[in-house]
Amino acid sequence: MSAALVLQGLTIYDGSGKPLVRNIDFSLPSGGILTIIGESGGGKSLIAQALMGLLPPGFRAVGALLWQGRTFDLGNPQALQGLWASDFLLVPQEPGAALDPTQRLGRMLAQTGHIPVPVQESLAAVDLPARCAAAYPFQLSGGMAQRALIASALRLEAPLLIADEPTKGLDPQRLEDVADLLLRLSRQGRSLLLISHDRHLVRRLQGSVLVLADGCLQEFGPSDTVLAAPQSAYTRAWLDADPATWVPCSACAVDTPLVLAAHGLSLGHSGCPDLLNNIDLHLTQGMILGISGPSGCGKSSLGNSLLGLLPPRRGSVSWGGIDPYRDLTSAQRLRRRYQKLHQDPTAVFIPHRTLSAQFQYLSTLAPQPDYAERLSAGLDRLKLSAKLLERFPSEISGGEAQRLALLRLLLLNPAVIVADEPTSRLDPILQRETISLLHEIVTEEKIGAIFISHEMELIYSLTENIIIL
Repeated sequence: MSAALVLQGLTIYDGSGKPLVRNIDFSLPSGGILTIIGESGGGKSLIAQALMGLLPPGFRAVGALLWQGRTFDLGNPQALQGLWASDFLLVPQEPGAALDPTQRLGRMLAQTGHIPVPVQESLAAVDLPARCAAAYPFQLSGGMAQRALIASALRLEAPLLIADEPTKGLDPQRLEDVADLLLRLSRQGRSLLLISHDRHLVRRLQGSVLVLADGCLQEFGPSDTVLAAPQSAYTRAWLDADPATWVPCSACAVDTPLVLAAHGLSLGHSGCPDLLNNIDLHLTQGMILGISGPSGCGKSSLGNSLLGLLPPRRGSVSWGGIDPYRDLTSAQRLRRRYQKLHQDPTAVFIPHRTLSAQFQYLSTLAPQPDYAERLSAGLDRLKLSAKLLERFPSEISGGEAQRLALLRLLLLNPAVIVADEPTSRLDPILQRETISLLHEIVTEEKIGAIFISHEMELIYSLTENIIIL
């Protein structure tokens, strides 16, 4: 099968001239599937951005792109941007980067592409109910917003689809549905360049796999060969980090002080029927509670209600004996100790300020004599370079943003952390290390933690206290 896309010698430099991705070569045939896997912050998303001419300001690429008989200089983003929509289509990692917050989803889809397909049919193709056509992006769960992006992509006929973490935030059944859609696009002759941490998706799609670590190519070849007989130490470690192989943690301690509780909680959005009914839960110091269920079932809404962000229709929430919806004065005093690790970590950072300035401002909100030392120790503990703080949020990877968001929370000395899909942007090895670290921190500092995830194996490896919605 002839190659439709050939990448030659791609190297990407940051604003200081440091190479972040080095000398990457690969080819992709018409109708072929290539999945890039590797460590968080290793340069996977930068490759996609370089192909689209969308590198962050100050970054530059060198190398050549051969596409359907034409040659493009990867250092010329204007020429690459001329391929948008007609040739290349990007489904970004964050739905917020592509969905217009001021438009309803149905209107956005109707304005996308030239395929005469009813909006309801596009929604049904990704298992979204017809009522979503009237919803704004902020009214969708993370998994629903991800599927909305895919629905938009299906309405365009670009021969190359580049998708960055297309199954992030999806429950197992909808992951299967998206995998089927991607395979259908491949059979129709469209080439797929995917970036993913999802082991199941890589195996399901087959095709080719490129393994990236520290900006360097580790392996490239047919997925069944690479996954069955990995040649590099990194690929072997990536496969060994599957949560199914982890040793489950012991039962959480009992008879310790409650930091969070809910009784008879019922939730729903304006004009809609109840999303959740009669939920009871309790969370003690040092305890981890897992919450799972299909996309759109209300997991994130439950987390928001427990944090005082979504008033329940019925029932009550208790922060160590304080109802945040009734005792507003006490809730304001405790507000900083009840924190959320967002599904979209970029949402907690101001886009036009450096991370250093934002962490400096954080020190004024929670003054501590040893703040600088705790910040430095936290960066080391989470395997983050201090040089990342010199960048803007748009100049770091999703995995780096997630770990910085976790560090931000820890510096506020939380009593409770609600972690909403906290490892969806991390590679498997970093996922395992981060989960181990989160468990260690929760135990040592007696923090109550709620862990929301579609990955049941991941939840079972972390806790025996689980709610299935």
